[in-house]
Amino acid sequence: MEKLIKAWFIITLITFVLFKLGETMTAAYTETAGEGNPYVLVLLIGWPFVLLFIWITIRLARRAVESVHRLGRVGLLAGSLVMAGIGLYINAGQAASLRAGIRASENAAYASGWNQFTNIIYANQLTFFVLTVSCMAIGVAFSFVTRKQTNEERLVEPFLVLVHCNLF
Repeated sequence: MEKLIKAWFIITLITFVLFKLGETMTAAYTETAGEGNPYVLVLLIGWPFVLLFIWITIRLARRAVESVHRLGRVGLLAGSLVMAGIGLYINAGQAASLRAGIRASENAAYASGWNQFTNIIYANQLTFFVLTVSCMAIGVAFSFVTRKQTNEERLVEPFLVLVHCNLF
């Protein structure tokens, strides 16, 4: 689990930097149009890291809460869903105001689709937060599903029963 935590930390930093680059590489919609969208290159390189971040976050959340009491897991699931919902609501409000600003600008040709002005709508810190909390909620939900016992757990279980019954 320690290696998984280290890997998650490194992948989280890389993923956060990818989202932050979306903010910094986005031209302001008040400026004139440039030569294209350089953030697309970052996305082409960065998508495997984002997918790895999603997978590791779900797996780590599941493994971290498997030992928690079921009632505690329900609380964790509800809390993470509420946090994801609030983040998504705030992000949707921010995206709507940015879209309105882009449509009202003199760069009306860039008002729809993914372009050099709309990166900030989809790739920002709030989107990263919603992604993280949503992955944690999925991991907590997966912790309710029973998992296979490992060979080590199968070998140790009879001894635990003997110790519990004071036979050993």
